[in-house]
Formats: sequence, structure tokens, C-alpha cells
Amino acid sequence: MNLGKINHKKSLKLVVLMLGWLLIATASATVYRYMYIDGSITVGGAEMVWILGDDAPGDASIAGSTATIDLDVEQGTPINFTECLYLKNNGTSGSVNYNITMTSAVSSGDFERAKMHIYENYTTPGSWIFLNTFDLTDSTDYYAGSLSWGNYTRMTFEVNATIATGSRSFDIQVEY
Repeated sequence: MNLGKINHKKSLKLVVLMLGWLLIATASATVYRYMYIDGSITVGGAEMVWILGDDAPGDASIAGSTATIDLDVEQGTPINFTECLYLKNNGTSGSVNYNITMTSAVSSGDFERAKMHIYENYTTPGSWIFLNTFDLTDSTDYYAGSLSWGNYTRMTFEVNATIATGSRSFDIQVEY
């Protein structure tokens, strides 16, 4: 290869071609403008909290926002768990609106009664005021309420099983 001989015509074409690419690239370059979000996430205590009652089953537990209860009953023997589970408005002011929704029900064929009664205590100390009966066999059951700060909602359970043995599960969601 002889470096002394440079084809000026080809070089000129190459330079013109490169300048054309540069002009095209510059003309089609995108212009960006920037906007920002300065945010933060503050993690605090839960506004609504579960509390286990005096007659909650021994293996009942609370993990974060989930209360787990296993109601041990006998066939044909009605039983009431009257101090089983509480929901407290742990906030510092105002009220919280909440919805209780049955998300998975037990079969009505397995139970003569499977109910959750809902009460609220408006004064401390005070008496419990009945709000609603929630049917654990009705997958469409729903209740909406409001709970003032510092107040409690009590959930009692009434069960009368018709099945001899076995375990049946139900799931309830509380949204606030």
C-alpha cells in the first residue's frame, strides 16, 4: 500500500458524506427537558390494629395485619367465643371508615350456625353496642362502619357444627 498516493476525489467524497451524516444526526437529535419528583415514604404505626381477646383460641395469633384464629368446636354443641377478637382504631384523632368483606365462606351444609357478631364500644369504660351479624356461610356478606380513634370493635363468634369432624376455613378482609 502506497501512502504517498492519496485519491483526493475519494477523500473529498468521504468527507462530504461524513459531514452529511453529522448534519443529519444533529438535525434529528432529540431535545430533552427534565422534571423531577422529590418524594419520601414515611412508615408509621398501623392506624387499625388487631387485639386477641380473653377467650381467643390458644393457637390464635396476630402477625402484622393478619389475625389467625382456629375455632375448635364439637358437632351439635353450640359455642360462643364472646371475647375472641378486637379491632382498635389506634390513631390519634378522627375516625376511620372500614369495610368487612367475606372473601371465602364455609359451607352452610356443614354448620347450623356460623356467625360473627360485631359490636362497638363508644365509651371507656362502657357497654358494647351491637352493630351487625356477619354470616360466615355467605360469601357475599359485607359490612361497612366507622370507628372513632381510641375505640374498639369486638368480634364474637357463634358456631354450631353439623359435620362430625374436619376443618373448614373462612377468610374475611377488613379494608380501611
